[in-house]
Amino acid sequence: MHKLSTLDAGFLLAETHHSPKHVGGVQIFQLPSGKRPAWLRRMLEALKKVPPGFPFDHKLRDDSILSPVLVRDENFDIDYHVRHTVLPGPGTRDQLVEMISRLHANLLDRERPLWEFHLIEGLQNRQFAFYTKIHHAIADGITFSRWFAESGSVSPGDMDSRPIWRRDGHTGTPVEKVSPGKILSEGIEILGTSVKTTAQLSALGAKLIKRRIFEGKPQMALPLGAPRTRLNVPTGAARNFCTLHYPIDEIHEMASSQGASINDLVMTLSDLAVNRYLDDKGESPGEPLVVYMPVSLRKDQDDDGNLISLLQVKLASNHSNPLEALAQISASSRSTREFYDGLSRQAISLYTLGVAILPLGEELLRLDQVLPPAINLVISNVPGPSRTMYFRGAELIEVYPVNLLPPAVALNITVCSYAGQLFFGLVSGRTAIPDLQTLANHLNDACRELRELALPGTERSSEA
Repeated sequence: MHKLSTLDAGFLLAETHHSPKHVGGVQIFQLPSGKRPAWLRRMLEALKKVPPGFPFDHKLRDDSILSPVLVRDENFDIDYHVRHTVLPGPGTRDQLVEMISRLHANLLDRERPLWEFHLIEGLQNRQFAFYTKIHHAIADGITFSRWFAESGSVSPGDMDSRPIWRRDGHTGTPVEKVSPGKILSEGIEILGTSVKTTAQLSALGAKLIKRRIFEGKPQMALPLGAPRTRLNVPTGAARNFCTLHYPIDEIHEMASSQGASINDLVMTLSDLAVNRYLDDKGESPGEPLVVYMPVSLRKDQDDDGNLISLLQVKLASNHSNPLEALAQISASSRSTREFYDGLSRQAISLYTLGVAILPLGEELLRLDQVLPPAINLVISNVPGPSRTMYFRGAELIEVYPVNLLPPAVALNITVCSYAGQLFFGLVSGRTAIPDLQTLANHLNDACRELRELALPGTERSSEA
């Protein structure tokens, strides 16, 4: 058995039919030279013979709703979790992203281990794809990315790459039977930690009010302080998915020329694109958007699971000058990160849980049309392998994250670095943003304009 953390449990409790809480990824491969599609089917059958490891062979125990526990699935069925799909001709990228849109909208079955793996063949140019999704209660984006990297190889000649569900040496954290004395000692420890955490959170609230209101720090985002937009409506279950990518050296050069980080630049591009999209609709918010920016709390020795914080970052007020927008967002991001320095991980996790539940509470209590939104969108950055990877001889050429949507938040923009490229995965509520490609086009335009300003005289080589 394995007991989930409070933050892990929060992703289960916050899940609704309209707001699934799984994360995913799409990996696109080039079929090895000389191999035919039949090779894919033989490979898949070989992979299905590989037994799963923790947590892929564990499911939720039925009686553990408030304090979730994972137990081994004694009736594990690999054919349910590992699936094979063939795209109809001609096998375009548009067909692929439409398929991912549909697959990503479906809830995972809580009666089974919380993951699915799809081999998708039939792409043009002798390509195929993996689409994998796993519940956020089991893994955050960084954990997911690491698991997939560990399943591949840096050698094209390695034909023994293991599937993502093979986790040798990982068994989870056992739920121990404890004595009354141990319960008492742990209770005292928890009480002491809770008192410290509560004190830190109280100080955090006072600090926020002081900096934002009394010290006039306009770059600090307040809870429930985002403008209302079409991004803040009940999303429904249907999803849209869209992709694009840029050379990471280009992004880094643009950012460093302005004393900003890659993350700052990603948020600026997203901010410019979203505001232009809203302008197209005649719905300019008139004030800065607010985003959730997930930040990893993970250390090298940490186990799997969720070790993230959700910071609320205010974006730019000036979109007529992209460089000024970048400067504003860079200052806002830096100020927000500094604001939380010194907090314990317990305090940050508790704060993150509270922040994450805010949109759900608004929606469930029907306050989403009365109170201001907590945020407008999510922007996340997940590091991936820097070297070219292979899976049983097939070269991995593109990697796209497919992330979740909080309640009443219709847009998530997540980027993943891999082998010299920065890959954007855009997920939207289909009813709120039916034309997600239009927003992606605005991202491309923003990148071109920002490059011309930041690096005059150079050519842009990005590709949607």
